[in-house]
Amino acid sequence: MKRLALSLLSLLVLLVLFEVALQVREIGKRKEILAGRSDADLGTIRADPPLLYTLKPGWHDMFNSHGFRDVERSKAKAENVFRLAVVGDSVTMQMDVPLEKLFVRRLEHNLRGEFPDRTIECLAFGVTGYCAAQELALMRGAVLDFEPDAILWQFHLNDASDPVIDGNNGGLGRYYARPRSQVWAHLRRKVDHALKKRFLRRHFQGLQQRDLQLQAWNWDHTGTVIDQVHGMSVAAGIPVFVVVFPSWPEGGDWGRYTEADNQLYEALVERFRGAGLETLDLMPVFKRRPVSELQREPGDLWHPSVRGHEVMAQSISRWLVKEDLVS
Repeated sequence: MKRLALSLLSLLVLLVLFEVALQVREIGKRKEILAGRSDADLGTIRADPPLLYTLKPGWHDMFNSHGFRDVERSKAKAENVFRLAVVGDSVTMQMDVPLEKLFVRRLEHNLRGEFPDRTIECLAFGVTGYCAAQELALMRGAVLDFEPDAILWQFHLNDASDPVIDGNNGGLGRYYARPRSQVWAHLRRKVDHALKKRFLRRHFQGLQQRDLQLQAWNWDHTGTVIDQVHGMSVAAGIPVFVVVFPSWPEGGDWGRYTEADNQLYEALVERFRGAGLETLDLMPVFKRRPVSELQREPGDLWHPSVRGHEVMAQSISRWLVKEDLVS
């Protein structure tokens, strides 16, 4: 019994030391994310899960009073207004593109040109780094309060990522997660990565695009979110339209998408349509132009240039009009 007690005590001491070491490491990680700024100047604030964080209202006059990169909006919708709420990630709020050049602002301009006798508003609800589950929570918790007539969901190929484990948000998910135990969080990340590698090796060896690998790994979870978005749409009586934004291929060559990549991508697009959501796939649109014309910069696989935002707005507005979705 003494040996057992001594062993348990030793294990407890090791866990405590490991926890302390990981806590110290996380402090260093958080300093890296701040990059010399203070926590108050990060532009984001803590929120309850699953959001984890939201944008700071009025931050440096770059966000409106509701905490979104958009012009000022009232929650109450005026009479005879068609209001389209655009929900998305960093593509929707992209900070390095002038506000009036973002696809949401261009989309509003284009639709007003198509329907000169109507008042049309396109509200932007984009938050950098948000995944599908966070975007759903944003729709439920904030977007519906603005009385939209329809919601346009800008779904990026990397939106299947886990905001804490995968870190496709500049580390913001991990920064704001603050788990009770860093040992448990560390083990969770290690186990997830190990199981993910084994899963992809056994079932999806042909997948080369990292974001599609995340889609394969989180396929069931993403499907659940898609179904929940459809359920919210039906319950609220507000149609949800989807625009699927693919990741740019490395080197600007769409041929880097393997047959397995293309098959899974097409299955993802059909998954939205199969759930009853009107869906526009932007990959065929992008393939008609050089990637260098649409991509923010070489090596950035996720964000469009000013020209890319213009092409997105043109394609989306034409699609909405052709399918008679603005009605």
